[in-house]
Amino acid sequence: MAKKVYISVISHNQEDLIKENFYKFPKRLGKFEIKLSVLDNTGSSELKRFCQEEDFFYHTNSTPEGFGANHNKMFELLQPESEDVFIISNPDIKVLPQELSGLVENFIASDTDVGAPRSYLDKESAFLDFPDRYFPYLGNFIVSILTGKRLHYGSDESQEYPQWISGSFILFKPDVFRALGGFDEGYFMYCEDIDLCYRAKKQGYRIKLDTNHYIEHHSRMDSRKLFSKSILWHMRSALRFSMKTKRIFGLQTAK
Repeated sequence: MAKKVYISVISHNQEDLIKENFYKFPKRLGKFEIKLSVLDNTGSSELKRFCQEEDFFYHTNSTPEGFGANHNKMFELLQPESEDVFIISNPDIKVLPQELSGLVENFIASDTDVGAPRSYLDKESAFLDFPDRYFPYLGNFIVSILTGKRLHYGSDESQEYPQWISGSFILFKPDVFRALGGFDEGYFMYCEDIDLCYRAKKQGYRIKLDTNHYIEHHSRMDSRKLFSKSILWHMRSALRFSMKTKRIFGLQTAK
């Protein structure tokens, strides 16, 4: 029996991105059955129609919820089994079928509990998103918000075991996601990926970056725009993570 690969995508008025990046998305890759699953955070009739046409799992919220709460809800709705793979994906992700197939193969075959591929912000110009990430202190968030410099992000492209990986595209063993209790829903948006990886590390789970496979992440960088709603969410989440982990005083720099 083919293993199921569940891909959880949350839309907040992002039906155009989902239509662009997941149109004619494969239902099967080799021995893997692909279950593309969309949670509509705002109730778009256009998105619902698209999911019906593509035969995607579709669910809509009665009221909008945060990033972590939505993916936790999707996990409960889908109920992946131990041998399956549960993937969190942003709507602005583009992944080629052969890359997804190889990524999942490697994830299952390795000792990885939480994984991710290389992420290119622009594949054509080889502009690689930072692969080498370290747990920040409150000072790191302040510097990042004020200057745009992320001192806890390194550039080591050979790094296979970063301390944390981006929530834009993460693979989980379902039993691991369940044991961690999913995302901390106290974060509305931003830092929930750092928090989850921090807890995973504390519990002895292995986080690995697959440097042989990649995605493209066409990020809009809303969290870096001063005086935006997004940056307020980012600041609130940064304070929550720093207080929760007691990483208040200090400034992490890449090794």
